[in-house]
Amino acid sequence: MTVEVSHSKGSEIVEGTLSCACGKIFPIIGNVPRFLCGTLKNKLPELYSDFFNRHPSLLDRMAILKDNGRNTIKEATMDRFGYEWEHFSDYSCDNFQLFIAPLPDDFFKGKLGLDVGCGAGRHAVQACELGAEVIGVDLSPAVDAAQRNTADKRRIHIVQADIYNLPFKPDIFHFIYSLGVLQHLSEPESGYKTLLPFLSKGGALFVWIYAYAARKVALEILRVVSQKLSNNNIRRMAYLCNLFDYGIFINLYRLTENLPFWGELIKRFSPLRVKEYATYGFRVGYTDWYDRLSAPITNYYKEDEMQNWLKHSGLGNTKLLPIGDSWWWLYGEKKALLL
Repeated sequence: MTVEVSHSKGSEIVEGTLSCACGKIFPIIGNVPRFLCGTLKNKLPELYSDFFNRHPSLLDRMAILKDNGRNTIKEATMDRFGYEWEHFSDYSCDNFQLFIAPLPDDFFKGKLGLDVGCGAGRHAVQACELGAEVIGVDLSPAVDAAQRNTADKRRIHIVQADIYNLPFKPDIFHFIYSLGVLQHLSEPESGYKTLLPFLSKGGALFVWIYAYAARKVALEILRVVSQKLSNNNIRRMAYLCNLFDYGIFINLYRLTENLPFWGELIKRFSPLRVKEYATYGFRVGYTDWYDRLSAPITNYYKEDEMQNWLKHSGLGNTKLLPIGDSWWWLYGEKKALLL
């Protein structure tokens, strides 16, 4: 690719373009390369009008291509999660340690990795602090929050791109992970498989995926309502749901968990999610409720379905672990070529 720099700060390109030999042009806006294809590019002038006012010729130079029909969902996903990480970029639930618990302690040291669906960048920061160099990629404008949050980390690089059109060379990453993202794709298994070519030989792919649970039927009823609302109104709905959740279930658990005799029974029989959220602040639950209610698509999976993903992936040393009653942890390694 050919780089054209319009504005830089030190060694960082703040604004510019990347031109591909195929004729496509991708802008660099706010230090972030924007590899959006098809009609997804239409969102950029709306979101970054100041940039395009400074570079009006790009509106003609950037070709708008027909895509494959996924864009209605993609654009909604881009909008909803971009809104989430702009308004909830202070999300402080540290679930990354649980996510990487099955891995060796020195897993990240000296490796190059890809964070798929990086959101505001908090997991990329933790992987970097454990010794990795990380590229964080997200479809949504959450990349702007991620760039701000990782600006002081020289070993973290943020890119805006679609999982189905990633701009990387094959066989390049020592590890790829995605924490709670793939279930929001229109074709989650297809998205999972698109990551495989980018793994180096012996590289590891590990993800969290929503597990099926009967209680989530009630959530889908709420989502029928929330999907008809604006982002602001979903945020209000999420606040009310969380107020009910914390006001009745979470706070009741907190008040009773240390009672003599009864406390032990309450701990034993309370739902796992109640015990988990009792350790977090109100803001974490509020964010999670917005996440649940706003995602245009949410898929839940049973164990046999996850086993099939691993079976059909072609990965070796595969593992499937339940994480509480909400998640599946999938792990596999790209097989090295035999000489």
